[in-house]
Amino acid sequence: MNLIDGRTTITGTRRLSWPWQVKLTAAEMHRPHSDPSPLDGVVLIPRHRIDWIQVVS
Repeated sequence: MNLIDGRTTITGTRRLSWPWQVKLTAAEMHRPHSDPSPLDGVVLIPRHRIDWIQVVS
């Protein structure tokens, strides 16, 4: 998913999500000009911070 800041992409395994947030595990944060950073535990991202989501099964 891409966040609304236009610079941050987060990839991971989607878990139970609600209309107001997305829950990810095994997530990584990707920013321009740097290596991906692993994120520990469960990541909760508010839907209003998300610009674009692609779900791959």
